[in-house]
Amino acid sequence: MKFFWFYLLLYGALGAGLLLRSQRRAAPSLMRLTIILIDAPLFFYSFWILDLAQVRRFAPIPILATILVLLPLWLSPLWARRLLPTKASQGSFILAAAFSNIGTTGGAFICYLLFGLQGLALAYLFLLPYPIIIFTLGFGLAKQYACDCRLRPKDYFLNIVTNLFSLIPLLAIALGLTVNALGFKPIPGLASLADVFIKLGLGIMCLAIGMTMHPRYIFTPVKPILAMGTIKFFILPLVATALILVTYGSFHPLSAKVIFIQAAMPPAIYAVITANLYGLDRNLVNALWVSSTLFLIPVAALLFFFMG
Repeated sequence: MKFFWFYLLLYGALGAGLLLRSQRRAAPSLMRLTIILIDAPLFFYSFWILDLAQVRRFAPIPILATILVLLPLWLSPLWARRLLPTKASQGSFILAAAFSNIGTTGGAFICYLLFGLQGLALAYLFLLPYPIIIFTLGFGLAKQYACDCRLRPKDYFLNIVTNLFSLIPLLAIALGLTVNALGFKPIPGLASLADVFIKLGLGIMCLAIGMTMHPRYIFTPVKPILAMGTIKFFILPLVATALILVTYGSFHPLSAKVIFIQAAMPPAIYAVITANLYGLDRNLVNALWVSSTLFLIPVAALLFFFMG
């Protein structure tokens, strides 16, 4: 039942956004406000309650997750330049290739259904480096492709410290880790508030994405959509298999199964958000997100069949 209501919220908000397309200029502002007022507190709370002992125990999981983000960041520009004519569309493709839906709308939820709370905990460890990479490399790359220029390492750093939408979430993460390491216990009732924030943030973000979508472009252009499917559902799972065998020697450990599932997920909603915030190709990133998410239906069935 929770699964039903969750997807009703997601697709209901997208549908409401489509009805409000005449107000699409407000979408980036809605996304920015959500990052500052909803996402940043959630990042603070998530890193506050993180079990740091588990991070040390399962250290290979976030390390392999980082590799599986950085690899498509290197690989996808080669593909994007061949398939797409503009920097704006290339930037959208790269963001969608690099960032996957490994949270509670995708991989983490599948891990929970298959392996219970232990699978969910390991899935969140896989998620650990994602917000840091998004708000540093992700936002920096988006700015580079939006201005059609080449940023130096110094420029990436300046973008982090001068762009509030990078700086505030990163400070929230750092503060959450600090109070966690100092041993402060979360205030009772914050878990219920976080649940409200998660649903509210998802609803607002999907509403804003829906405002930027055009139904005519959801399944076009075909070649980039097929290329994205190849990256997400073939190349990254294949690389994950090699990394798992090197690290664990087999697929028997639960950590190995979680890593493989998380590596086989479609683009993340934050790829769409980042492309919108920096004025990249909205139609393309929306098409990549929607079409790949639909591809997840048969992929998830295979995961349940072989790992259930």
